[in-house]
Amino acid sequence: MQRGSVGRARGDGTVEVDVRAAAGRAAVALAVLALAGCGQTVAAQPVRTAEVRTDATCLDADVLDALGLTLDRSLSADAPDVTATRGLPPGDFVAEAALVCDRGETLRDSSGRWWAVTATRLEGDLDPVVDLVTRTPAPGVCEPGVVPQVWLVDAWGEAVLLPREAACGSEGVAAALGGLDVVHRTEHPVELVQPVTVPPLAQETTPTTP
Repeated sequence: MQRGSVGRARGDGTVEVDVRAAAGRAAVALAVLALAGCGQTVAAQPVRTAEVRTDATCLDADVLDALGLTLDRSLSADAPDVTATRGLPPGDFVAEAALVCDRGETLRDSSGRWWAVTATRLEGDLDPVVDLVTRTPAPGVCEPGVVPQVWLVDAWGEAVLLPREAACGSEGVAAALGGLDVVHRTEHPVELVQPVTVPPLAQETTPTTP
């Protein structure tokens, strides 16, 4: 057998492999590869800048999807045709208000029972919210439950939709939003979950002549 081999030749032509020697060499090779990769760094993913819109609404399809809701077809005319592109506010964006969208109460009308979304407009010092959004890494995993969705709105009505997990948890952005003043709150019916059932009309009977 040649020097450096990991097996012994048998008389029948087969090779008996020295498993321990082979395993040792494989371990050394893996260790060398691991050390070679230690100096590599993973490039940080670029942070997307949000699209600036003039139609901030809690009826945006992506907002409702994040809240576990679907807009009823009968209300489609009230929603924007194209969903907003989420992200961080541009560097020159000055937020004057926040529009917070959350799951609301159950509403009833002549059509039946609806799931609703609550749209709350907040005003005050938005700088802490913007600082937290732009400087704090997004949370990796949120606690189970619905995360409110947040629009930032400037003095001209232009708005940006923040990432889905921006208001995750009770600290950070959520706590900063809690320190703002509520100036307006509206419940919007969005999903009909229990339509009113109309009993069939009693069949008319034709009197018979005795």
